[in-house]
Amino acid sequence: MNRDLSGAMRRVADYMVSSTQRKITGGIAPPNAPLTRAVKQGSKTLRDTGGLLASFAGRSDRTSAQVGTNKKQARILQEGGTITPKKAKSLAIPASARTRTMMRRYGARPRSCITGMKGAGYSVWTQGSVIMARKGKKGRPFVLFILKKSVKIPARPFLYIDKQDEAIILEMIRRELGYER
Repeated sequence: MNRDLSGAMRRVADYMVSSTQRKITGGIAPPNAPLTRAVKQGSKTLRDTGGLLASFAGRSDRTSAQVGTNKKQARILQEGGTITPKKAKSLAIPASARTRTMMRRYGARPRSCITGMKGAGYSVWTQGSVIMARKGKKGRPFVLFILKKSVKIPARPFLYIDKQDEAIILEMIRRELGYER
């Protein structure tokens, strides 16, 4: 028997998108590190700009359903791992919510942010394992970035089928096949 389950598979894919979003919105362990909470000004894991949450899409055909994302960071967030610099000697980790504000104003990447800040009259310098900044000559210095050789990202799985998903998907398929409970 080769039934066309396209309608059911489309509903399963749509459901799995919303289930994945529900899992992330509900919070996924482990909690963010203290620095991450300070920079983000919040403790919600996997939620920052909303880009990951909004990126999930479902795909289906006659016999299968999938959910996924096109965000590059999704794999390391799902599986965990270590991030190391590709071109620079160190990673520049935002040191505070103020740094995030500066990055929105002057450039999304550390190097472009620093260049933009210098153009706006900031002094920027490296002191040990931090990058410092201050406005003009009399401004109060603040830590802009913390320099690290690598950062370990813990696994926070969000793409999976839990018991609730399993029961709902099974019921969708049963209905499509005419096996109502």
